[in-house]
Amino acid sequence: MRFDFYRCALDYIVENDLAGSYFEFGTHRARTFTMVMGLDDFYAKNHGPTGGELTPKSSGGFMDKYFAFDSFEGWPDNTIVTEHPQYSAGGVKTSELEFLKLLTTYGQSTERVELIKGFYENSLTKTLATKFLKENVKASLITVDCNLYESYKSVFAWADSFMQRGTVLYLDDLNTFRAQPDQGPKLAFKEYKEQTKWKFEPFLPVGFWGYSFIVC
Repeated sequence: MRFDFYRCALDYIVENDLAGSYFEFGTHRARTFTMVMGLDDFYAKNHGPTGGELTPKSSGGFMDKYFAFDSFEGWPDNTIVTEHPQYSAGGVKTSELEFLKLLTTYGQSTERVELIKGFYENSLTKTLATKFLKENVKASLITVDCNLYESYKSVFAWADSFMQRGTVLYLDDLNTFRAQPDQGPKLAFKEYKEQTKWKFEPFLPVGFWGYSFIVC
């Protein structure tokens, strides 16, 4: 299901000539990350220049960069979610070295990959945002797969500046916590929508767990 979604997302990005970078928040095992890189490379090789903003890069794909945001240490020490006993401190850990090794094992170049290490309350800083803004970084595709309300809240607040009209926003865990609107990612997204200038047009569902939106 995720593969079909990302295939459609990349197809949409190419057909709409949407230049930008890939942001992934929560990168455990690199499976989604390598899926996106592989599909981006496939479209770049088979489609070629769009005649607009998208031109295949020498190291593969259309994306300007691929940003991996993760603690690379699993969930933080204070993680206790009674509704989800599998959400515990240190869970879903993939180290930086292991992550990069997985990319190369799956045949992906790391030339345009940038790892942003740290728990989001520490790593998603104003300094980093200023750096990205100076470099004119924009996201064409964002995956948020970090499960926890606090993490989603931090991600939305920080990533807001790097969205653009047409960005694909995929929320992987939207229907966790039994899809209750007052818990988890759904609550964080509800609160974010009340504060941001952006609107979110429904795009595609992904299984029972996730949903995607087009930023408007």
